[in-house]
Amino acid sequence: MPRPTRRVSLLLPLALSAVMAIAGCGRGGGGDGDPDTVTVGFIAPVTGFAAALGTDMQRGWDLYWELNGQTVDGVTIRTVYEDDAGDPDVALTKARRLVEREGVDLVAGPVLANTAYAVANYVAGQGIPTLHITGADDLTQRQFDPHILRAGYTSRPSNFTPGTWAYQAGHRRAVTLCPDYAFGWESCGGFVSAFTAAGGEIIEQLWQPLGTQDFSTYVNQVKSLNPDIAFIGSAGGPDAILLYNAWQDFGLSDIPMIGNCCFADEVFLREVKDKALGVRSLTYWAAGRDSTAVREFVDAYEERHNEVPSLYAAGSYLMAQVVAETLRSTGGKVEGDSFTKAAAKLTFDDSVYGPIRFDDHHNIVGPVYLTEATRRADGTIWNVPVETFDAQSQFWNKSPEEYLKQPVFSRDHTGL
Repeated sequence: MPRPTRRVSLLLPLALSAVMAIAGCGRGGGGDGDPDTVTVGFIAPVTGFAAALGTDMQRGWDLYWELNGQTVDGVTIRTVYEDDAGDPDVALTKARRLVEREGVDLVAGPVLANTAYAVANYVAGQGIPTLHITGADDLTQRQFDPHILRAGYTSRPSNFTPGTWAYQAGHRRAVTLCPDYAFGWESCGGFVSAFTAAGGEIIEQLWQPLGTQDFSTYVNQVKSLNPDIAFIGSAGGPDAILLYNAWQDFGLSDIPMIGNCCFADEVFLREVKDKALGVRSLTYWAAGRDSTAVREFVDAYEERHNEVPSLYAAGSYLMAQVVAETLRSTGGKVEGDSFTKAAAKLTFDDSVYGPIRFDDHHNIVGPVYLTEATRRADGTIWNVPVETFDAQSQFWNKSPEEYLKQPVFSRDHTGL
């Protein structure tokens, strides 16, 4: 695996700005350094198996500041980038460096559930706000800390929805295939809980190690079980591509498949191309949604990168927007959990994800879309919503108090 690298950017064409970022000037805004600077530590995997996800995250974050300006309410946003390579131990080391050496005012990321668990509690324990675009469910549930805010969705609300949808679509026997770590357990847990509550039967749950290269064993098992539908809970990227290619190669096209938020993402669509047409997912990001916020973001991203932005780019763009709007509401100050509490009061009539607000545990309440991979007029394949499920909550159809009495999803507990 390549050595994790660090990149620092101010998105300003001034040499002095770059020098200040590399030197790591003191904490600004809510810290003990320059009061005219807010320093953000941005952690994402830009090497390793999840590199495509982290690269898109950084692009989305950078694009927001490029389009909207680097200064908010009199303070300049300074970003220090760290690569966690998708490794929890590396992620924690990088978080410590950002806090103890760079003196950051807040931390954005990381993206994977295992790296998020490693980082969030440490950062929050230092009294520093931390924002995530996905990450582990329990950060805004049983392990809730007011310093933590998710400017995105947990693994569950976007997966309760496909469980209910699958049963209502007439499917009664399902197989699940998910990666064998926290994100996969949570994704499958959402689907299984909703599908069985509706009256469906889970005939088998299959788990693949993160970074699996050969999916032939798993798709053959699905083929032999012959379910009415297969739920694929994937972190996207290479895993999703390898799985889908095996699915096609082993002749499973007659078995209906529904993907989670990340399965048929833009990384997948760019690689799989025409074979992806018709693939359906339940997700919170739909690049083909008819919305001013989406069109402006997609057009600007495509102009710079010549590709449709993924949900990881969209999530980081929204996370930057949340940071900017919160700074406007606090007068440019970042002061511990006062910052995330102010962020949780924000509402958006429209955003790249649609109309959203935050619940009392600092997690988004917003729409989930049933999307279908469709060819655009120019030949590009993207996801278009065919049905919208409004105001989906991380607590599903229960009160927070009732929901949180249940144990966290794990390989041994997925709602069965």
